[in-house]
Amino acid sequence: MQVTIEFSDPAAARFGFDRLTELIDRGDTRLLDLEFLHSIDGVASTIPAGRVDKHLARFDHASAGLLDREELDAVAADLPHGSTAAVLSYEGEPPVDAIEAWTAAGVRVVSGG
Repeated sequence: MQVTIEFSDPAAARFGFDRLTELIDRGDTRLLDLEFLHSIDGVASTIPAGRVDKHLARFDHASAGLLDREELDAVAADLPHGSTAAVLSYEGEPPVDAIEAWTAAGVRVVSGG
């Protein structure tokens, strides 16, 4: 399953990523892949989580490359200028706590499982 979020303020996304970490640590959700990207003229440019925000650096090695270029470019094509997207692939329980935290902070959940 997959969740894609879009945000322009990394600080707003932090609380959701904290909730995601809790879900992973409890074993409720298994993180398969996490890609952070910007759009450069509609083409995905993946970036390390720590470059998005130093507090997200714990996710720097979460990118497993499961998403292909076509999938990432599809996300980038709809990404507003100045925004970042995070595409989370997971198994297990949907990360509802994280999705609720992101939504409450004004992060746009573009798609969610």
